[in-house]
Amino acid sequence: MGAMRAQRLCVPKVNDRVAFYGSLMSGFEAMRSLGLEAMLRHDGPCICAGDLYDLGDYPGLRSGSGRVAGEIYEVLDVEVFERLDEFEGFDAERPRESLYLREHARLLEPTESEAWIYIYNHIPAPDCRIPSGNWREHLVMRTAERT
Repeated sequence: MGAMRAQRLCVPKVNDRVAFYGSLMSGFEAMRSLGLEAMLRHDGPCICAGDLYDLGDYPGLRSGSGRVAGEIYEVLDVEVFERLDEFEGFDAERPRESLYLREHARLLEPTESEAWIYIYNHIPAPDCRIPSGNWREHLVMRTAERT
């Protein structure tokens, strides 16, 4: 994974960080609808290494040379990963069949930070790549193009 340096054997724990780059970011409904607010504490913006793809209703992050805008959260309750794994379609016992993989990776920003990140587990069409690496901006542009 290059800069991601995946460590799949790590076990999530309280005070770890998790990075979101799509519908789980603030301002979207997924965080609230999953009841995650009390299980996570927003720490601020982050930049993840990789390329971002438009998969329709949600984005997918894949290994690549780009920079992806996201948000980092502190884990207050490790049980949050049960809900996140289900939401992201990750099954630790069947990773090949998973929609996303949960990996522990180094972030580009804040420097010296690491976080759990959900990585898209399929190969998206190249023309679905979001050059800006920013899902929020991309949705605004996509909506403007349709009107």
